[in-house]
Amino acid sequence: MAATKKISAKAIMTDLKAGVSDSELMSKYGISFQGLQDLFGKLIEAGLATQAYFEKRAATQIEGRKEETVRTCPYCGYSSMDQFSECPRCRQDVSEWLDTMELTKILTKTFE
Repeated sequence: MAATKKISAKAIMTDLKAGVSDSELMSKYGISFQGLQDLFGKLIEAGLATQAYFEKRAATQIEGRKEETVRTCPYCGYSSMDQFSECPRCRQDVSEWLDTMELTKILTKTFE
């Protein structure tokens, strides 16, 4: 049986107030997504945060991801949030291609 990981409530609350993302929290504390959800539950039980706070936080993170651009290789279809000029999968040069969001805006004529 694995030992229970001890995480300081003060440290996690400081990170949450600083806007650290879920993926950054999982990486920093070496926990899984389920472990992070369990941790959030313990913060709620302890009265340090509310369910509404975490619901708002989740919605904000989802909206933030929508704003990020996805780059898709036109040759093999590989997609990534990371920008690349050479496709990591097929090694084709894609430096002249537009990112997916930019291309979608052009094709649907939705410019901001």
